[in-house]
Amino acid sequence: MDTHALRTRFGLSQEMMADWLGVARSSLALTERGYQSTTSATGVQGLRLILAAQGLVYDGAGGSFAAPPVLPEPPPNAQELGYRLRECRVRIQTLELELETLRRRAAPYVARLAAAPALRAYPGPVASPEDEQDWLTFFELEARRQLRTTCGATAQRLLEARLAGLRCEAELLAEYLEAPADSEPPR
Repeated sequence: MDTHALRTRFGLSQEMMADWLGVARSSLALTERGYQSTTSATGVQGLRLILAAQGLVYDGAGGSFAAPPVLPEPPPNAQELGYRLRECRVRIQTLELELETLRRRAAPYVARLAAAPALRAYPGPVASPEDEQDWLTFFELEARRQLRTTCGATAQRLLEARLAGLRCEAELLAEYLEAPADSEPPR
């Protein structure tokens, strides 16, 4: 009997399986490692579990018969789904505000980048060409740094992706809550 495979199928710990079989957990561990074989004491319990995995009942005399109907899975908890839906909607509103804030913060820096070429192209005289060059460099580099690190396209796209995920989750939760309890979940 492959107790490890049965444990995996039913999600049982060695402790739970050993308890079912009526053996010590250490004995089961040794059996699973191949150092010891199962005892006859574990035979009936093991056989019952193997047959149950196949939808059969051991009859106690070496045969088997069809198992009764399977137990139904508990239905989704509408309260938990509804709570999570409300959480998603609140988080969506919060992230939408954050995205709008990012866009507002980015606007002056985008405007700087749009104006920088025109400012540099000025052919007329300036009081101090070196100071003008330094100021324009700072004007442009500060805009690039802010857009790259705090409020530009990367930050906005990451926030948009989070929003898309939350919107999808909220949509599915709403569908689950609208569907009759005994129906299949929407795909």
